[in-house]
Amino acid sequence: MTVVSHALGFKRFRQESLELSLLRSDNFPVVLAVVAQYFPQGAIAKPASELYQLLSDDFRVLREEGFELPKSPSDYVSDWVKSRWFVRRPGSSQTGETVEPSEELLAVLDSVQRWDNPHRSISASRIESLTQALQTLALESDPSTAKRLAELERERDRIERQIEAVHAGEFEVLTTVQIGDRVADILDLAASIPADFARVRHELSDLNRKLRRQLLDPEDSRGDVLEEIFRGVDLIGDSDAGRSFNSFFDVLLDRERSSLIDRWIREVLGRDEAIDLDSKLRTGLYRIFRDMEDASFEVNGEMTGLARSLRHYVTTEEFAESRRMIQLLRDTRSAAAKAAEAGEVTSLNHMDTPLVRIGMDVRSIAGLKLKNPGEERVEDLPEPVEEQELDTEVLMEQIRASEIDFEELEEAVSLVLAEQSHATITEVLEHFPATQGLASIVGLLYLAMRDGVPTGRAQIVEWESDDATHRRRITGWQFIRGLNSEDLAESEMDK
Repeated sequence: MTVVSHALGFKRFRQESLELSLLRSDNFPVVLAVVAQYFPQGAIAKPASELYQLLSDDFRVLREEGFELPKSPSDYVSDWVKSRWFVRRPGSSQTGETVEPSEELLAVLDSVQRWDNPHRSISASRIESLTQALQTLALESDPSTAKRLAELERERDRIERQIEAVHAGEFEVLTTVQIGDRVADILDLAASIPADFARVRHELSDLNRKLRRQLLDPEDSRGDVLEEIFRGVDLIGDSDAGRSFNSFFDVLLDRERSSLIDRWIREVLGRDEAIDLDSKLRTGLYRIFRDMEDASFEVNGEMTGLARSLRHYVTTEEFAESRRMIQLLRDTRSAAAKAAEAGEVTSLNHMDTPLVRIGMDVRSIAGLKLKNPGEERVEDLPEPVEEQELDTEVLMEQIRASEIDFEELEEAVSLVLAEQSHATITEVLEHFPATQGLASIVGLLYLAMRDGVPTGRAQIVEWESDDATHRRRITGWQFIRGLNSEDLAESEMDK
C-alpha cells in the first residue's frame, strides 16, 4: 500500500467512525463517565427510567463543576442513541425500555483508560504468555501424530526436570513487582471482553431481525427457515456468533475449571508477597471472572430469549397475521399501480369503503354526567391519638436488637487500621469483641466482602452468647488501610 491509499483509508475512517465522532463531541467526558460508572461490565443493560434518575442527580453536580448540560438526561440519552453510542432495547415488562453502551463506545472507553493509565512495563510474562499460546496453536493444529508425540515427550522431559529441581529446592518465588506485572497482564487481556459481549449481542439482534424478515419473504427463502425451526434447529444458537459465545460460555462455567480458578486467585492474593499489591490490581484479579460470569449470563439469557421468541413467533397466530398483512399490502400496492397506469383513480374519486370513526360518540350534551368532587369527601373526622412518651434508651435497645450496628463495626475497623496497615476479621474481634454476638460476625463479614479482599486462608472467629462461647471457622478476609467500596467501584471502572 502507498501513502495515498493509507491517507484515503484514514480519511474514510475519520468520516465514518463512531469512535472519532465521540472523541470530537463536547460531551465525550460525560458519556465515558456514565459508562464507566454505571456499565462497568459492558453487556449488562440498565432500565432507561433508572438511568434517567441516576443521571438527574449526577447532572446537577456536573453543572456545578462547570459542565454545560442544558438538556434533561432523557434528551441526552436519546441523542446518544441517535449517534449510535448507546443502544436502546424494548426490555421486558418488569424492566421496561433498557439502555446499554455500544461496542464502539466500550472500545473508546478501554482505549482512553489505557492512554490515561498505560501499562508500560515490558515484563517477561508477556513473552511467556505469547510463547505458550503459540506453542499450543502449533501443537493442536499439527495433523502429524509423530510430531505431536515428540512435542509431548519434550514437554514431559521439561516437567520432569522441573520436578527434580523442586525436590532439590532449586526454584524461584516471584517478587511483589513480578506478581504485580503478571496480574496487570492478566487484567489487560480481559479488558476487551466487555466490548466483545456488546458485539455479540448486536450480532444476535441483527440475526433475529434478518430471520424474521426471511420468514416474511416469498416461499423460496421462507421455506428453508420455517423447516429448520419446526425441526427444532436453534438458528440463533447455531449462528457463528452463537456458537462462538456458547463455546466461551461452556468453558467459563466449567465447574472443575471454575473451582481451580477460584483456588488459584485465593492462593495468589494470600501470598505474603501479594499483601502490598496495588489495591486496584487485587480487586481486579478477584472480580475478573465474577464480572465475566455476570455479563455472560446476561448475553446467554438474551440469546435464549431470542431463540424462544422466534419459535413462538412461527407457531402462533402472530406469524400468520403478519403474512396476511404483507400479502394485503402487496395486493394493495399492485392494485394501486394498475389503477394509476390506467388513469382510473384521481384524488376526487368517491370511495364506497366506509370509514370507522374511533372515539366516543356523543349524541347529546345532556347525556354527559359531570363528576361531583363532593362524592369523595370524607365526612367522619379523624380521631385524635393520645400522646405517649417514648423512652429513648428502650427504643435504641430495640433497634439495636433488630438491626446490625454497622456504625460500631465500621468504627472498630477504622480504629484497628489506624494502628496497622491491614487486619483480618479475627484481629478486629481481638481488639473489639462482638457485642451483638453472631450479628456482629455477620456484619463484619458483610463489610469485608464489600470493602476488603480475601486472604485465601481460613480464620477462627469467636463470640459469646448468654449461655456459652462459640467458635467457628470462616473464609478468610482482611481489611486494608485506604481500600473501601469506592476504591472497589473505581477498580471496576478501570478494568
